[in-house]
Amino acid sequence: VFVGEVLSPRAPSVRRAAMAPFGALGLWLAVGSSVALVHADLIRLGPTPGCAKEGGLKSGSHTIMVQDPELGSIRREFLLVVPDELHSGPAGGAPLVLGFHGQGGKPWDWGPGAHFAKLARSHGWVAVFPAGLNEHGEPDGTDKTWNTGTAGDDSTCLDGTTSINCMDSCKRLNKCGRCNWATCYSDVAFIEQLIQKLEQDLCLDSQRYFLVGESNGGMLTHYLIQELPGKFLAAAPVFGLPLVGYLVGAKYQLITQPEKARRTSMLQLYDRTDIIIPWQGGSTYDGWLYESMERALGVWAAEHRCSPNAEPVHSPYSGGPKHVACSAYPGCSAGGRVMFCMYDGHHGQWPDQPRAANLIWSFFEDVGIPTSFFT
Repeated sequence: VFVGEVLSPRAPSVRRAAMAPFGALGLWLAVGSSVALVHADLIRLGPTPGCAKEGGLKSGSHTIMVQDPELGSIRREFLLVVPDELHSGPAGGAPLVLGFHGQGGKPWDWGPGAHFAKLARSHGWVAVFPAGLNEHGEPDGTDKTWNTGTAGDDSTCLDGTTSINCMDSCKRLNKCGRCNWATCYSDVAFIEQLIQKLEQDLCLDSQRYFLVGESNGGMLTHYLIQELPGKFLAAAPVFGLPLVGYLVGAKYQLITQPEKARRTSMLQLYDRTDIIIPWQGGSTYDGWLYESMERALGVWAAEHRCSPNAEPVHSPYSGGPKHVACSAYPGCSAGGRVMFCMYDGHHGQWPDQPRAANLIWSFFEDVGIPTSFFT
């Protein structure tokens, strides 16, 4: 059950989410796109082992014992939504959407999660909402965060940056720096092992895995598509960007594995007046240093061999009380799609619901069905 509203005052990310009723989906209209579902042979794709099983995991709260590559075993939590009737695509199995709350949040009361859960039930997709790790740190105390690979890197903030926090896991690894703020447990390992568990227990279509996350969860979304190139068909980070220097993966995967990376399409949503994680990039009011949305999406436009200049596009979800306006990088000759949508608001605010969730879901559906691409 998703309830209420969450807000954390800690930097570098905070979030607020509202709930609203479900609405109908629609098709996109766009320009300059020529894409196809490609590179499926580069990683293991198709129906998962769970397709041969009866029963399997049910909707509700679950835990998994994760083997961290540096810190050993730790129990992690996740909220699972399994519809009564699973959709089966051409390859067999249901699509999977992973949704990530922001810093200090939890999946059970992440407002947008309720909308994605409802969409999953309506369309026969599986949705899973992992929980960030709640861990003690100094000097700022306990917090729930996602690891985006920046621990111990003092180049991601200015001297005197506020809201720093060295978590106990980072102390164990001797990775406490002046820019620490998140856990050092590997969330890449968590998500990889969580997906493996779901694949064993549920009938999924591994060609159609999707990511959505807000704030620190949006940062994690960027990080996962860098660290696991080709694993996800599309990603939708919302008011979240990488810290400076973290655009292409810890081992430069977006450069060394472009064929895999090109399998992932990108849709970024951003409020126009964000000062917590500003879409313009640079230094925040409290000294954190972020990449700009233009640079982050520019990398993905280059991956897909799109034009470097985004052009306005229209969808049924444009407009509304927060004046949603979308743009796309046209002419993506290598496959995939790269887009962004701006709207009125501040950090922690989404476009009005269910408009925002439907917009993202429509994007996921379009890239997941080769015949429904923009015209």
